[in-house]
Amino acid sequence: MNGDNTPTAVTSLDDARRRLTLDGFALMPGMCDADMVRHLLDVSQRRSREITEALGTQAIGIGSAAGFFEIVQRSPGRWDIPISPSEFGVEDRSLPWWPLVADILGHDAEHSFSGVVYSDPGSPAQCWHIDSPHVAAEYRPPHALNIMIALHDIPLAMGPTELASGSHRLTNHLCNPRLVSEELVYQHETTCPEQLVMGSRDDVPEQISHPLTAGTCLIFDDRILHRGLGNQSASRRSIAYFSYRQSGYGENTHFESQRSIYTTTTRPVAPSAAATD
Repeated sequence: MNGDNTPTAVTSLDDARRRLTLDGFALMPGMCDADMVRHLLDVSQRRSREITEALGTQAIGIGSAAGFFEIVQRSPGRWDIPISPSEFGVEDRSLPWWPLVADILGHDAEHSFSGVVYSDPGSPAQCWHIDSPHVAAEYRPPHALNIMIALHDIPLAMGPTELASGSHRLTNHLCNPRLVSEELVYQHETTCPEQLVMGSRDDVPEQISHPLTAGTCLIFDDRILHRGLGNQSASRRSIAYFSYRQSGYGENTHFESQRSIYTTTTRPVAPSAAATD
């Protein structure tokens, strides 16, 4: 970590592994080349147009259970559209981050979900949250990882992801009775970095955000406290994501809806997943 509240970028998988252990996340500029970024953006925009047209005027609430198989509004103006690797036209094990995923989660790691998250101009910051809870009272290595890919340059005004550095070790509700798993996962308004150390002598986790250049990958432990910041720019923010889990881990709070936007027409094949933030 450098001295101005921004993360130190890493360039090797070994460094990324160390940052994930210590901080709960790693920032890797240029991990995706320009051709891959262009391809992911093209697929994301095409899929977004299809889903937006099919959604039409149907009402959609906030949160995974209030959305559809094909689209979730994570918070006001923040849209999550699942896109499977086959729909992206990629194979997980050929992607540049796979060696890191396999090293941390095992070579039998499983794809959980993937897609694109858009935040519209004027959309507010999310509430702090984690993506899945700890599975044991004692600290264990990650059971799930998220990879977020900037599909264009994302300045601070556009609202990149903010993380509470090192909080992946502090969000364990199984050893801290002050914490409630559902409140950590479901964007409860009282969840914040200060809550994690209340009643202890631990320091409040440092809140970290950083502008991203196109092709930068933000890789983070599923259990780290994080949030998407508000988009104060005049442009839509676009981030692709790929999420993975250890073999056998089945927790899924990302897509809980039981309805489709295609209820009155023939529904296409559902995106893979256990078909993410």
